This record gives sequence, C-alpha cells and structure tokens, in this order.
Amino acid sequence: MESKDGLPGSVQELLDLSEQKSLDDAPLDDLETAAAALDKAIALVDEKPGEGDLYELQWRLARVCFLASENLVDPAEKLIWIARGEGVADAASKVNPDRVEGYYYQAVLKGRRAEASGLGLSAMVLARRVEKLGLRAVEIDATFDNASPYRVLAMLYANAPPWPTSIGDIDEALEYAEKALEASDYPMNHLIMAEVLIEAEEFADARAELKQVLAAPEVGKWAHEGERWRPHALQLLKKIETDTD
Repeated sequence: MESKDGLPGSVQELLDLSEQKSLDDAPLDDLETAAAALDKAIALVDEKPGEGDLYELQWRLARVCFLASENLVDPAEKLIWIARGEGVADAASKVNPDRVEGYYYQAVLKGRRAEASGLGLSAMVLARRVEKLGLRAVEIDATFDNASPYRVLAMLYANAPPWPTSIGDIDEALEYAEKALEASDYPMNHLIMAEVLIEAEEFADARAELKQVLAAPEVGKWAHEGERWRPHALQLLKKIETDTD
C-alpha cells in the first residue's frame, strides 16, 4: 500500500521497488525513486530495528548513489551524489565491518570524487585511502559482483601517478586485472584488462580484450551494464587502431 509520498509503506516493498528502479542502465529518474525508497526504508528500520536489515539497505543506497553519479556530467551534481553515497557506505561498514559491500562502494566513490573534483589520484593520502578500502574488500570477498574489488585495485594502480607522486604501478595493475579475469570471465573484467594494457602500451593484447568485450552475449547483468560500456569499448578499439596504424 502506497502512502502520501507515493512510496510503499513496508521495508520489503520499498526494497523491492528500489531493486526494480536501479538496474545498471537505469535513467536518473528511476535512480532518484530508488534512493527515495531506500531512504524511507532506512528511516523505518531506524524507528523499528526489527523491521529490516539496516546494512542491506545502506549498501544498496550507496550503490544507487554511485549509479546516479555515473549518469551525471556536471561535476557539482556528481559530487552531491558521490558524497551521499560515501556517507552511507561508511555507515554500512560501521554497522557490519565484516561485509564487503560497504568497503567496496567507499573505494569506488572516493575514486570518483577525486575525478569529479579535479584532484585525480595524484593526492597520495586519497590514493592510499582508496587502496586500503580496496584491499579490505579483496580480503573479505574478492569475488563480489564479478570480482569488482580486484577491478578497483587494477584501475587504481593503472591511473594513479607513479612513485614518488602517488602509488601508481602498472605491474600491480596488471596483476589485479589478471586476478579479476581468473575469478570471473565477465566482460567488464576484459574491459578493465584492456584499459590497463593500453596504459602499459601493450596494444595488440588490449585489442584482443576489447574484441572479447564487444563479442560478449547481451545476457544477465551484462545486458544492462553493457549498454553503457560497449560504446566505450568500441571507442577504445577505434583509438588503438587509429594510433597504431
């Protein structure tokens, strides 16, 4: 049953609604609805702790905030969603420090904050914080979401400037990209490997990885996530072919 705000009245119904509205290719309007539903569910659980799993609601809200930030171009708007996601991911990690999701979304969102704010990962303190969170996520469950914790570390080491400016290390990046592929033959892992290989100037191998991404069947999670990432893979492939002709 819906209340005056147009949202369901029970925690489970709110969680179900948020899941329906937060697919990987969801538009911003749907993600805003998902976030509102989770906010309401969290408020209900705060009032009556037995009504639902607070941790589950918090980390899912962090994920929605991440997806919403990815839908936005304006840095200021992105940062609003990123900050909201960071806060709830941090709260989730405090509620249950033995689960992976809170650490993972803190790491991802802090990396995105660095990009959106123009700081990049050159700031040693911020890079180290992302590294610490990523390593903790790997320690708890490296296979979460098709080996996403491995991907975070691969991109961190590939994109951060090298020592002494920051912690960039292309060999470390390749190692974690390989671990992601060993854990899951998911198209996103091939895409991350391709990006790391491009940084390493191993263009033939990067081309092969990108072709695997583009040939991947549009099924399961990739049916939604691929809508966003296939064009990026194609763009990278065209750039490689142009630059190496």
